[in-house]
Amino acid sequence: MKPTITQPSSSQSVDRKMLLLLRRKGAQTIEGLTMLTGIGWGQVFLSVDRLSRTGKVSLTPVYPSEYRVSVAREVHQSSTSTRTSN
Repeated sequence: MKPTITQPSSSQSVDRKMLLLLRRKGAQTIEGLTMLTGIGWGQVFLSVDRLSRTGKVSLTPVYPSEYRVSVAREVHQSSTSTRTSN
């Protein structure tokens, strides 16, 4: 049985859906994300590209030309700044 392909209305809604699914289900391949969301491969790929460029997801190579997508760990920066004296 083939999954039904749906086309969400905006890139932001696709990105939100990807992040929500990754938080609930854990790391997935792009193919896995396509199957679980019912969104076309191209839209999933573009979403993962956007999210990885903004640091919201990370990619880990699994096999040649296959990657595992996961939610990136948040890096907390210290609120104090370091000053140097001249």
